[in-house]
Amino acid sequence: MKKRTTVRVISFLSAAVVVASVFAWSDGKKARSLELYARANTQRAFEELVTSVSEMSTALEKSAYITDPALEGAMCTQIFGRALTAQSAMGVLPYSSQELEQAASFVAKVGDYACTLSRTVGVNGGYSDEELENLKSLSETASVMALNLQDMQARLQAGELTMEEVYTAAAVTGDEEGQAPLAGTAFQTIEEEFPELPSLIYDGPFSEALTTAEPVYLADMEQIDETAAQKAAASFMDVETNAVSVTGETGGNVPCWVCSVNLNNGDYSIYVTKQGGQIYSALCSRVAGEEKYSVDVGLSMARSLLDSWGFEDMEESYHIVENGVLLVNYEYSQDGVLCYPDLIKVGVALDNGTLARYDAQGYISAHTQRTLPDVAVTREEAQEGLAVSLAVAGHNLAVIPSEGGEERLCHEFICQTEAGEHYLLYVNAVTGAEEKILILLEDESGTLTI
Repeated sequence: MKKRTTVRVISFLSAAVVVASVFAWSDGKKARSLELYARANTQRAFEELVTSVSEMSTALEKSAYITDPALEGAMCTQIFGRALTAQSAMGVLPYSSQELEQAASFVAKVGDYACTLSRTVGVNGGYSDEELENLKSLSETASVMALNLQDMQARLQAGELTMEEVYTAAAVTGDEEGQAPLAGTAFQTIEEEFPELPSLIYDGPFSEALTTAEPVYLADMEQIDETAAQKAAASFMDVETNAVSVTGETGGNVPCWVCSVNLNNGDYSIYVTKQGGQIYSALCSRVAGEEKYSVDVGLSMARSLLDSWGFEDMEESYHIVENGVLLVNYEYSQDGVLCYPDLIKVGVALDNGTLARYDAQGYISAHTQRTLPDVAVTREEAQEGLAVSLAVAGHNLAVIPSEGGEERLCHEFICQTEAGEHYLLYVNAVTGAEEKILILLEDESGTLTI
C-alpha cells in the first residue's frame, strides 16, 4: 500500500514538474516574443526618426531660397509635418528625457515655428528678413543633427552600436567588456554636442513621379499573349526567341509578363506589358565588378543602347554611379521642352559595358504628344522673382508633375548660391507661381537631387 502511494506521489510530482516546465517554457517564449516585438518597434521608430529629421532638414534648407508666398506656406506645412513625425518617433524610443531633451526640444520648436509661418506667410506676402534669418539658423542646426543621426544609423547597421529595449534600458550599461556601446549613450553624445539621416535622395528630378491609373502610352494598344511577350523580350535583349522563357506574370496598374534570359554576363528578368507588349523594366542579377570603363564611355554605351531600342528625342539629364553601375536618366524632349514625367533609366555595368538595369515606368505611364500651353510669363519675368542671393547658371522650359499628378509647364532655373551650392527652381510659365525647389548634390559619382 505504502509502495503504491509512494509511486502515485512521485507520479503526481513528476507531472507537476512537467506542467510547471511547460508553463515556464510558454512564459519564456511569450517573453521572448515580447522582447523581439519591442526590439523591432524600437528599430522602426529610430528609422522613422532618421527619415523625418532628414526631410525636415532638407525642407528648411530649401525654404531659404523660395520667394513665392504660396510655395513658402506649403514648405512650412511640410516642415511642420516632418517635425510631428520626428516627435512621434522620439516618443517610442526607450530613452529618458535627459538623453533626448535638447533634440526633442529643438524639433518641437521647429514644428511650432513652421506652423506659425504657414498661417502668416500668405497674409504678409512672404517671409520677413527676420523670419528668413531664423529659418537659415534652424536649417544649420537641423543639418548638424541630421548628419549625427546618419552617422549613428551607420554605426548601428555596422554593429558598432546596440539598441536598448524599453524594459532593459535601465539595467544594461555600455561598460561591460566586449559589448558595443548602447544607442542611448550615443544619443547622450549628440545631446552634449548639440547642435549637432540620410535624405530621400533619388537619381534625378521627379524620377519617382506619380504614375497614372491608366498608362497614357499604352492607350488603345492591344493585349498580347505569352508568345508575343517572349518575342518582345528577345528583340530587346538582341537574342534568339528560344533563348527567352516566360516564367510568370504580374498584376497591378500595369500587368506584365515576366520573362527570363540566361546570358554569359548574368541572368536577366524582363517585364513586358500585357497591353502593348512594351518593355517595362529589365534587371540583371549579376553584381558588377571593378570598374574598367570611365563615366564618359559608360554614357556613350547607355546612349547606344537607348538608340538601338528605337527611342527618339530623349535628352540625358542626370547620372550617378552606384556599386559599379552607371545609371542614366533620359527625359523626352518635345519641341525643346523637357518632359520630366516621360522618364527612362538605363544602367550600364562599368566593368564590362553590358546592360545592368532598364526602367521605363515613367515613360510608359506618361508619354504622349502634349498640347503645351502658351508661355504667358517670360523667362525674364520669372527670373525677377527669384531670391537675390541666387545666381542663375542655366535655364530650360520643362513639364513637371504637381503633387496631385497634374502637369505644369515651368521655367527651370539652375541656380548657384554664394557658397557654390546648386539648386533647381521651377516657376510656372503660365501663372508665374513658384512650383518646386530641388537641391543638386554633385560629386565624382554624379548628380543627385533632394
